[in-house]
Order: sequence, then C-alpha cells, then structure tokens
Amino acid sequence: MADQQGQIGIFHFLSLFVVAASMRLFLMYSPANEWFADRIELSTPLTSWSRVQEGIVLLNNGISPYAGDIVHEAPLVVTLFYGLKDVSSQFIPLIFIVIDIVIGCLLYKVAVYNTKNLLTDQERIKSSFAKNVSPILLTEKEFDNIPFLTTAVYLLNPYSVSTCVAQSTIIFTNLGLTLALFGALKGSSPLATLGIALATYHSLYPIMLLAPVTLIVIKYDEGSQLSGMCKCGMLFTVWIAGLLGLSYSFFNSWDFIKATYGFILGVPDLTPNIGLFWYFFTEMFEHFRVFFLWVFQINAFFYCIPLTVRLREHPSFLACILCLIMAIMKSYPAFGDAALPLSLLVLWKHLFPYLRNAFLISCMLLFSTFLAPVFWYLWIYAGSANANFFFAVTLAYSTAQILLASDVLFAFLRRERDLVRGIFPKIINGEVATITLK
Repeated sequence: MADQQGQIGIFHFLSLFVVAASMRLFLMYSPANEWFADRIELSTPLTSWSRVQEGIVLLNNGISPYAGDIVHEAPLVVTLFYGLKDVSSQFIPLIFIVIDIVIGCLLYKVAVYNTKNLLTDQERIKSSFAKNVSPILLTEKEFDNIPFLTTAVYLLNPYSVSTCVAQSTIIFTNLGLTLALFGALKGSSPLATLGIALATYHSLYPIMLLAPVTLIVIKYDEGSQLSGMCKCGMLFTVWIAGLLGLSYSFFNSWDFIKATYGFILGVPDLTPNIGLFWYFFTEMFEHFRVFFLWVFQINAFFYCIPLTVRLREHPSFLACILCLIMAIMKSYPAFGDAALPLSLLVLWKHLFPYLRNAFLISCMLLFSTFLAPVFWYLWIYAGSANANFFFAVTLAYSTAQILLASDVLFAFLRRERDLVRGIFPKIINGEVATITLK
C-alpha cells in the first residue's frame, strides 16, 4: 500500500477523502437534502430512509414494523437505527458518510490485490501467448494509479454521492459486496462469505456473487477445489442463518421474510423507479402476472450460470459483470446500484481500448440521468406528459447498462483472443479479416 501511495502522493489520496466527505456533508446539511431524499431514482420502497423512519416510529409504539405494508427494510438495519433513536437526527447522516468512506477504502484495497493477481496470472501463463502481444501486456507502471482511480470513481461518482445524501440504505448492500471482494482477494473465506451474506441478507440478489467469490478464494488457495467450495458454502450458510436468526430474536416473528424477500420477488409495489419491472407489470393482465414474474426473476439470476462457466478462470472480472447485471435486472433498482460496478470497471482499464460503444453509452447514461427528474416533473407535477415519458428514460438507462455489460464482455474476450492468436488480424483473400465472437 505504501508503494501505491508513493506513486500518487499521500496528499492526493487524503485530499480525495476530504473532498468526498465535504461534498456529502455540504449536501446533507443543505436544503437540497430533502430533494435528494424524495427522488425515486435514488430510493425505492426497499431502501427509502423515510420507510426506515416509519419502522422506528412503529417500534416506539410497540408495533412490529412488518405488521403493515410500509416497511420492507432488513430487520437489522431497522434495529440499528432504532437503537440510535436517542441520538440527534443531525448526526444520523454521518453514519451514511462513514459507510461510504469505508467502501472507498475497501475498494482501494480491492484494486491493490486485484492488480497484483492480474500481474501474477499473466506471468504464470505468459508462455502460451503469441509472440507479438507485447503492446497489450500488463505492466506494473500501467497499474500504478488504478487503486486511486477506482476509489475516486466511487467517492466522486454522482450516483454514489446522491445516494449517500438521500440516505438510501443501498449503501449497506454495496458495503457487503465490497467487503466480499476484499475478503476473497485477500484469501479470507470467512470474511468473503460474510460480505456476501450481508449483501444477500439486505437485498437477496447478491447471492449470485457467491459463485465468483468462491472461485476467487479457491483460485489462490493451496487446498483442493472441492474442499474450498464446501468451506465457502458452509460458511455462507452459517452467516446467513445467523443473520436471519438474529433478526428473528429481535422481533420474535418471521413476518420480515415476507415483507422483505417476498416483497423483492413478488413485486407488489409498482411505484415507478428506474428499473424495468414497474411499467411492465402495471400494464400486465392479472392472469399473466405470475408467469411473467417468474420469467423476469429467473432472467435476473440465470446469467450467473453461463457467465460462471465461461469466466471461471477470471472470477474477479466475473464478479464485476454480475454486479452490473444485478443493477440492471433487480426488481427495485436505483442509481446507487450502478455506482459500485462502474467503479469496479476501472480495475479493467486495460480493456478500454477494445470498447466499441463507449461514447454512445456515456451519452445515454448522461442524458437519462438528467432527464429522469425532468420527465418525472412533467408527468407528476406539470401534467404535460405521461408515464411513457418517464419509462422511455428508464429504458434508455437500462439499455445503456446492457450495452456497457456486453461491450466490456466483448472487450475482455477480444483481448483474450489477441493474447493467444496475436494482435494483428489475418489477411483472407487479400482483405483484413473481421473477427466475430459467438
């Protein structure tokens, strides 16, 4: 870590955290805080801070927060803030800021470990590369600023800043995922599985990252792969059972299962968000609802299987792609879900020259981000638009993420092909051959 800081300067590294914390503090204690808290692009029925406050009020009155249909937050999160109810509300935002800064620190270490592993893996299989691939080989100098850039992209990303200011509990999911990657790359299966268990406990969909995290752990473990997989599976089961058991002990009821995971899978609340579920099921005939609900939910989890098979030798990259897919396909997504995978993409900066649609994707993300609140205002407040306007923005946003995932995957596979076959295309019938990946 000292070597990395020596490259970028300790002053710049500390300045990044000061600037990131200052931005969040200024916005949280400004009048803009209420605007961020009300944005449906930042908070969903699952992660809204106002619903956590509703749960605290219900607990104060001796009523289970899961007795009605308001609170869908994980029990331990509600209990955490209920225990802090006597603390001044002015200090609650500091908890979200601290968690965001911790995520940034963990991302820094994730980047450090990942760059070392990439260089080690390259050296191990270098003999199988073609002779003319030196221009695309990884070097230590190329990776000098990757940890700093990864941290900066997360801490200064408008998605993560606005999510923190809105006090959306998505940051607990991001914390769990980052902790899982940190633990896996460090070689600690208990820490890695704890991170996955925390993220899964909070929002269910991160369970698909158990596959890449397990592959990372066993890849750098000297023991047998079977024993490593069994160890990770058992540890994850123990952690998740412990979290669920602890939740039960606080409320003496399993009602939270239906209110949280049942809510995620059943999608009963069709409040508009930036995802694909709400508009489709608003227009859906009721007798088709169950069928398409299964289709949508299976679709969200299914990509884990073929991607794991294809990228099993590159579990770190697999984890990055699955984080991006999860942000697209989950039933109640928000901008905060995309903040983490966008920062993880910096770990693969060496793939950027292979991207084909970077400008188009950037424009789509930029326009959809700024037009979402505009079209929401025109629809809900001005009455000069309808739901189709806002849904068009959500389609553009989701399409941009899908294009990004496919483009990054193409870039990775194309570079892998160039390493083995050579970087110069072959000449067939006097013309430069076109490469098609199938």
